[in-house]
Amino acid sequence: MRRRDFVLAASALASAGAQSRKTLPSVLGPLAAQDLGVTLPHEHIAVASQEITRSQRDSLLSLWDMLGAQLRQNGVRTLVELTPADSGRDIALMKEVSQSTGLNILCATGYYVASARPANFLSGGVGAAEAYMTRELVEGIGDSGVKAALMKVAVGGQPANPSDNILLEAAGRVQKRTGAPISCHATTPDHRRHLVETLEKHGADMSRVAVGHADTNATLEESVELLSKGCYALYTIWGITNPRLIGFRGEVAADHSGRLIRGLLDKGLVKQILFSIDFAPTCLRGEGIDLHLYEVPGRTANYAFTFVLPLLRKLGVSDDEIHQMMVANPRRHLFGEG
Repeated sequence: MRRRDFVLAASALASAGAQSRKTLPSVLGPLAAQDLGVTLPHEHIAVASQEITRSQRDSLLSLWDMLGAQLRQNGVRTLVELTPADSGRDIALMKEVSQSTGLNILCATGYYVASARPANFLSGGVGAAEAYMTRELVEGIGDSGVKAALMKVAVGGQPANPSDNILLEAAGRVQKRTGAPISCHATTPDHRRHLVETLEKHGADMSRVAVGHADTNATLEESVELLSKGCYALYTIWGITNPRLIGFRGEVAADHSGRLIRGLLDKGLVKQILFSIDFAPTCLRGEGIDLHLYEVPGRTANYAFTFVLPLLRKLGVSDDEIHQMMVANPRRHLFGEG
């Protein structure tokens, strides 16, 4: 995108700010805030390092037909699909799944961690990353007819590495200019601290930022400090007890995430908590699909209802608090309203 076109496109979205808060693009068309309903804010229809084959696509459609029925039965209306282009984002597949299941699906622009980004990411600098994300938010994703609803920002490796700094500056600038929400991947306190400080430095509205995997290597004290910035903590490592699989330093208990939420609720922070499963069926090279269950049987997106909600209720979390975390908070993060 030429600089002039980029400025015009971003200005057009900014000038339509009031309207953009009334609707948000799904893969099948615009959604109003009241259409979101129960929302799982960090999921994946599929992840792939190569083009998805026909047989893999058929398997994924069958899988999501089954999961979609389970999720709809449990009241879910919306999935936020956070697979960026560098991790195999497939808009046509998302459309098929949305059509067959009746679930709303919001897709993202942005980037995964540095090792997954395009070879020219560093040389392109902040301007190229900013233009790319703005284009997918404003004009749409290629010729798909679909616009991204939010940005995915994933950091990793050495905290504050040059590639991550480019991404964070670009995302902060795009958020400030367009008002688009951001959902992040950050698995250590150091990464999370640098992420929120850098986004804020470059103008991001922190009430539109969700810090994903905020339960990984987390303590209650660190979560409270994180939320003091005004962002959301998005917890995703439910039920995983093998620390090697998630880069957890030390032992991790199956109820770790639930106990963090219980602690935040006791401190009156219910309006800044999100949770999801981060189910990511992964297409293998050649053929086949790895459901990527982290050694936990049945850990699909529906695990939110077979494990997470029973655990939260056991910990004394009320139905009103669950509604706040699964309906009101995703709506406010995505639309900027209660």
